[in-house]
Amino acid sequence: MRGNLSMILRDAPAAVRREMIEDAPNLAPGAAHVMGRFWTEVRAHRGNLSMPPAEAYRAAAGSESTFRCLLRALAKYAPHVSTAPARAVSDEWYARRRKPIAMSRQEIEPHRGAAWPVSWRRMKSALEAAPIGFRSRKRYLASIDRCAAVVSEGLASDTLGFVTACELSEAFLFHPDTSRRVKPVTAANYIEGLIALGARGGVAGESLTAMRVIANDLRAQAGLAAKTKYERLSSLMERGGYGHVADRIGEVRARAHDLPAHSAARRRNMQQAVVCAVILNKPPRKGDLVSWRLGYEIVRDVDGTWRAEWEQEKTGRATETGALWPEICEILDEWILDGRPDRLIHVRYQELLGKNWLTFEDRAPYRNLTTELTKAAIGVPSHDLRTLAADYMRRHDPGRAADIIATHLGHGTRKAGEAYRAECDGAGAQAIWAETRKIIATQSVPRARRKTPQMCSANG
Repeated sequence: MRGNLSMILRDAPAAVRREMIEDAPNLAPGAAHVMGRFWTEVRAHRGNLSMPPAEAYRAAAGSESTFRCLLRALAKYAPHVSTAPARAVSDEWYARRRKPIAMSRQEIEPHRGAAWPVSWRRMKSALEAAPIGFRSRKRYLASIDRCAAVVSEGLASDTLGFVTACELSEAFLFHPDTSRRVKPVTAANYIEGLIALGARGGVAGESLTAMRVIANDLRAQAGLAAKTKYERLSSLMERGGYGHVADRIGEVRARAHDLPAHSAARRRNMQQAVVCAVILNKPPRKGDLVSWRLGYEIVRDVDGTWRAEWEQEKTGRATETGALWPEICEILDEWILDGRPDRLIHVRYQELLGKNWLTFEDRAPYRNLTTELTKAAIGVPSHDLRTLAADYMRRHDPGRAADIIATHLGHGTRKAGEAYRAECDGAGAQAIWAETRKIIATQSVPRARRKTPQMCSANG
């Protein structure tokens, strides 16, 4: 490390400067200088030290590798700082990249491992020497190559653990280049290859266990998504129905909290949580849901209450949610804050007026986004949650459920809900028959308990 750290970091907050000076032997190359420039720019722009502006990131880093180095340093030495504004800068750097030229398998094979991060290359010999089959080793190496490609793009870090597994999962399932997206089970296999490398290379067991949680989650998604609609719903009910959906919302939300504010993985996890939460409250069709705009179809009142009202694309009829549940409103607030402090909620909402609620831009996302998000969170497409809502109503009050379902799901005609109405009629008939059987059972007296008439004796 060349130079006086105290001078280089003179504009950094005292706690950050102290942390970096104490860890001087372990500082990544260039980390101190980019952090020094960054905090100087923050003060020059009179930025908030707890949430520096995007301009400071642009001015401090002249290359993408320097920018990524800055983000890693902030995550390590200033984890309390909100890096949400860096998200826009990250997108800008990604847009400038030139697409890699495809290489043939023969060209890739001799150089396997050459593009891995340094820390991974150090563990490669341990994996190659491990007592595992040739085919398994080859599969692991190929999987690690795929993970390394994601790391080289800056979409994931190279430190094996929970955060890296989350970032890899996000990149494999929702890569900006749609041709490079893979199915959940494939993503799980890639991450398993990296886990095998870490296990042979001496990575801490806790870190590998956290990575296995993500891999197992991906396999569970794949298993549930592969079933037919009614099998999926049956499996979802066995897991707890709405209770399971609520638990999964909590899990992906907690996962987002553990990720940096600027990361794509954090935003995707929060996107999954907020979409599932809104559908849990009232299930719109996916084409309607992706088109909502903040301040128009979905509105936040001054007191923090959210509500939505829109014209349905399929029927042309208006429908609305009314006041959303307080828990859903809280998640919506957290979603639009996007890693910013809570006190900025009113400012942030005003900034986003007229923007699409899922992209925070003028453009709406592709129609199938909500299906992808719910599949990633709970293993079923978003339309299944409409059916699940109808199923709950049918079980609760089959006599009135058909009309309630039609209103709740926004059916334009009686014919549109014929399938649900038939199920409700069947459930109602079952309930009536069950009640009738109870009445018959209480009125029936077992033969053994019947009193036998006494015969009169001849002498009586």
